[in-house]
Amino acid sequence: MSAPAIRFSGVSKAYGGAPPVLRRVDVEVPDSGVTFVVGRSGAGKSVFCRLAVGLERPDEGEVLLMGTPLSGLSERRLLELRRDAPYLVQGPALLDWLTLSENVALADPQRDRARALSALERVGLTNEADRLPTEVGPGVRKRAAIARALVLGPRYLLFDEPTTGLDHKSARQVSEVLERLRAEGLGALVVSHDYPLLERIADRVILVEGGQARVFPSKDAFWTSDDPAVRELLAPVRAESFDG
Repeated sequence: MSAPAIRFSGVSKAYGGAPPVLRRVDVEVPDSGVTFVVGRSGAGKSVFCRLAVGLERPDEGEVLLMGTPLSGLSERRLLELRRDAPYLVQGPALLDWLTLSENVALADPQRDRARALSALERVGLTNEADRLPTEVGPGVRKRAAIARALVLGPRYLLFDEPTTGLDHKSARQVSEVLERLRAEGLGALVVSHDYPLLERIADRVILVEGGQARVFPSKDAFWTSDDPAVRELLAPVRAESFDG
């Protein structure tokens, strides 16, 4: 049996004199399927993701990424691990003076254009390969960032708000890419408040609330939960559905 993609053992994290964002959290994230991380703004969702890839260090406890403890690792070793499990931040972080294919190829040590084009094809951007980031919309830039991660040949992906700031069409295109990657068997952790996206692709859900991380084994278990925190999160979504 393979190791979990992410494991937190007794993890705590606080900033200054504020109450801990995470308090002695124990959680495992499988290396298969799509796990959503949800919660109120400021609850610690992005902190959870940054801790998972070693961009932040816990105050106490241990984080394992792809079976490897992160404590004490050199920055070089952390970078190697992140090639196996790339973390895609909310912004695409593309270089404006390079074409999309050149941006994608930057992630490949061989700078192989064929590999870059193959990755762009996987996200539906074959015809956009020679365009500059400034010549395309935010949804295309987001998909190009996903292609840049795919060129690494990852075993797992981590996304922070992949559809935030996108119009409906662009968000739909990004969600279709995530669906295809899931169908290909590539596991992912998705930090998001896009509940329609959760409904489409989530296999399990982690709720970050009050310093804790509660795991729901399926999206249905989350959607039908009587937990007050879940009901509060979903109330606007349900009201919108009712109004529609």
